Amino acid sequence: MRSTVPLLVQPLRLAGPGDPLLAVTPLADVHGWSRDHAPDGAARLTSPCRTAVLTGEGPTGQPGAWTVRGYASPGSEPLWRASFGPGTPAEITAAFVTVLADGLRTQHRDYLRGGRQYHPDTPASVLADRGWRPDQAPKGFHDQVAPDHTAVYRHRVGYQSHDVEVAGLAPPSWSMLAGDPIHPSWRADFTIGVPFYPLVHAARAFSDTAPVQRLVGDIPTRHLALVTVRRPSRSTLTRPMPPAWPGPSTPPASRPAPAARRR
Repeated sequence: MRSTVPLLVQPLRLAGPGDPLLAVTPLADVHGWSRDHAPDGAARLTSPCRTAVLTGEGPTGQPGAWTVRGYASPGSEPLWRASFGPGTPAEITAAFVTVLADGLRTQHRDYLRGGRQYHPDTPASVLADRGWRPDQAPKGFHDQVAPDHTAVYRHRVGYQSHDVEVAGLAPPSWSMLAGDPIHPSWRADFTIGVPFYPLVHAARAFSDTAPVQRLVGDIPTRHLALVTVRRPSRSTLTRPMPPAWPGPSTPPASRPAPAARRR
């Protein structure tokens, strides 16, 4: 029987996928995104303005596997895509989608220059401030590696059209790779045109060294020698996991999201 003994694990990027609904629940309960299922049975959430769609992988979702798509105009092809592969810690996906949702709620006012949440950081500067340093990278890319060498933030150098990236016909503009960069434990990919402020917050979560709560057995076996684990005190225990994915609702047909300005 699976143990329910909680542990505090650090760093986040190696702690395992965690609660698969961590990114979903705030979207529905706080930001009012409607929940249903895509034609293939995948879990799907649509923003109230119908300008962003979060889709899971498969009828019940693989642990940590979600994709967000944005569009330039209704009925057009996707303009950008953010993909969080199986095994991505839910906190990293949540960092991206909750800031995206908040930006949509305010029509991005708070995150543009002069807004109360505006900041000039970039993912690269966030990582550099936390000790991530340039490293040898494949041709055409620039890598920043974590101080413990357990993760890489990869930026593609040079221009390519957004539709080629979104279709998966060329490497994405940015990638987060955990574990071995050749055979990563998990990866998240972001195409050109992705809103920049959610990407910055995802980079903050990706590089966060604070402990997160996991159950015994949640930590990937290949990461056991790379993480720090301790039992939490009673005061640090978090709330129980939310209930399973609810039955489908019936939101109107989704309208794609406008593209954020390219930085």
